[in-house]
Parts: sequence; structure tokens; C-alpha cells
Amino acid sequence: MSPFGPPWKLGVTGAVAVTAGIALVLVFVDSTIAPLAAFVAMLLVARGALHLTTTSLDGVNGALGTLQGGAEVAAGVLLLAWPHPTLLLLTVLVGGLVVAQGVVDLTIVVATRDEHPHWPARLAADAVQIALGITLLARPADTVRAASVIIGALAILAGGVEIAAAAAQRHSPPRAATVA
Repeated sequence: MSPFGPPWKLGVTGAVAVTAGIALVLVFVDSTIAPLAAFVAMLLVARGALHLTTTSLDGVNGALGTLQGGAEVAAGVLLLAWPHPTLLLLTVLVGGLVVAQGVVDLTIVVATRDEHPHWPARLAADAVQIALGITLLARPADTVRAASVIIGALAILAGGVEIAAAAAQRHSPPRAATVA
């Protein structure tokens, strides 16, 4: 079972990300920085809260899931609390968070590839996530439109991975508990 609990919880978390990503790509491309930063902050808080409330605290995966949720909430709160968020703050904060999460996820996927039959797809998704995060970090003074599209693509990618993982969990046979 996923560190995020039953598959439907992971699917709901993914659906929130995909919906927000679509809104970022379609609605916020012609926005200014203040509404974009507020929307991204609320997305980070919502996803982080969903990760925190659905995470089982079992093992390393549970601990990393909790850490991921906490980091997302902290980044969202920082964006909301910042008096006048700039595009530089938004792109560096989101880009840094995405790169860190991508590197950790990629490391876990490589280290536990024997346990996951679809690990090449997850590896590719993590590589794309890291590349998009680096793009945000490399071009922090780019336009609001570019930031909105890249952050939207990241949200759609993260949500899609979570929905796919939930579907794979739902259709996989249950594993027997191991006794050490």
C-alpha cells in the first residue's frame, strides 16, 4: 500500500493537482503575479494537507510522505504570508521544492525498482519533474505566463502520476505481510 493510504485517497489528491494545473494553464496565463502566487500557495497548502492527512507513518515511505506534505504546506504558507510576492520568489520557491521532491522520488524509485513493476514510467515522470523545476530555477525573471504554464504542467504531471499510482494499486493483488 502507498504511504498515502488507500488508492482512492491518492486519486483524490491527484485529481486536485490535475484540476489546479489545468486552471493554471488555461486561466492564470493572463494573470498578474499576486493572484498567481495566491493560487499556487493554496494549491501547495491543499496538496500538502491532503498528503499529511492521508499518509500512513509506516517506514521510510511514510516518513518521506509526511515530509513532502509538510514541505508543501510550508511553501504555501510562506507564499501566502509574504507581503508582496514576486515572480522571483514564486519561481525559486516552487522550483526548489519541485527539484528536491523530484530528486528524492527519483532516488526512491531507483532504489526500490524491484518492488514496482512500472518503475520506468515513474523514473521518466521524476526526470521530467526535475527538468521543469530546473527550468523554473534557471529562468526566475521570466514572464508570469511562462511560470503559470510550467507550474500548471508540474501540477498536471504530479496529479497524473498520483492517479496512475492509485489505479495501479487498485488493480494489483494485495501483498502478504512480511514478518521480520
